[in-house]
Amino acid sequence: MDAKEAGFYAAFLILGVIITYFIVSIIRQQRRSLQLYKQSIYTEITTLERERARMAADLHDEVGPVLSAVKLRLNSMDLTDAEDRKELVRTNEQIDNLMRRMREISFDLMPNSLLRKGLPEAISEFIEYCSKSSPLTIRSQFEKLPLSRNQSINLYRILQEIIHNTIKHAQATDLKIEMRQEKKGIMLLTQDNGIGFNYDPRSGDSKGMGLRNLLSRTEIIGGKMYVESKKGKGTTFTFEIPIKDNEVNNTDTDPAGR
Repeated sequence: MDAKEAGFYAAFLILGVIITYFIVSIIRQQRRSLQLYKQSIYTEITTLERERARMAADLHDEVGPVLSAVKLRLNSMDLTDAEDRKELVRTNEQIDNLMRRMREISFDLMPNSLLRKGLPEAISEFIEYCSKSSPLTIRSQFEKLPLSRNQSINLYRILQEIIHNTIKHAQATDLKIEMRQEKKGIMLLTQDNGIGFNYDPRSGDSKGMGLRNLLSRTEIIGGKMYVESKKGKGTTFTFEIPIKDNEVNNTDTDPAGR
């Protein structure tokens, strides 16, 4: 090998090293960006759940008792005028409506059953609540699973989002929900018989805010989400969740702050 060839191979080797260095640097930067993105999403959702839990507790522990006390004081008044008694009846009805609405808001923010009894009980209550105002038939089947509180809260929000979207957009009459344990972890399946939609995971247009929320919540508990939907043939969501809570920080932090 003469000097010219040696110089050529040396230059080629140096160029290869430079290219390899830049590729490795880009990969590392992408990994750091992904980690920062996941951390940002995790922090945002954690803060949101803590605020929801705080507001639900305030409604339940502070506003609720005050309204009950006001109603009790009103009903203890000795009214003799017929018009005053009619006004008292109307006021009682307004207070009852306000307390009912307050319980609905508190339930939507953070149902007590989710924190006290777990995911299956909370979802059953939510399904019962939705059935009162929607003709959608929701059938659910849950196994008793080793879920962390963080997983339970995020899976509850995922199912809440799916049920809301099914009622609002799918024009479905039936929604099936199933959660079971498999060798690789937990499998959550939902399937409706609605009109479906054209789903392309490569297109930002096919991912509405609801779908992005589903994906974000799935990612922060270390899971994977799959969507199968076609117009006129319904929509199926599949979530694969590891049994071990695999958050960004590898901790069992409670987003509700409890």
